[in-house]
Amino acid sequence: MTPEQVLTAVDAVMSRPFEWGVCDCCTAACDVFLRLWGVDPMADVRSQYMGLRGAAALIRENGGFPALVESVLAPIGLTPGHQIGGLAMTLEGRGSLLICIQPGQWAGKTLNGFALVSRADRGWHLA
Repeated sequence: MTPEQVLTAVDAVMSRPFEWGVCDCCTAACDVFLRLWGVDPMADVRSQYMGLRGAAALIRENGGFPALVESVLAPIGLTPGHQIGGLAMTLEGRGSLLICIQPGQWAGKTLNGFALVSRADRGWHLA
């Protein structure tokens, strides 16, 4: 996996407008991960919410954003750490799920596309 392959997938998936439950920070990052690795981290929760209120309820019911991310990623057995094509979480603001272009560079969903950031709090990747 190369940073260029990840960025191509990010551009294809995250260039769409933001929509809760369809193309939000979590679904977009997981859609990129699915495209890269053939594994959908959100398979068990995709249909459980639509809209901002639905997302907020799902986060609240799971004990907060970090706990929700942990519960979604645990079943697929990801290894902690930052690697190309892995997922990461930032806790700035309300929190966001990101995809790792390469360690030190992550992409996250924005209203009309994506942004590259240079910091992520926790990361996970396929072993």
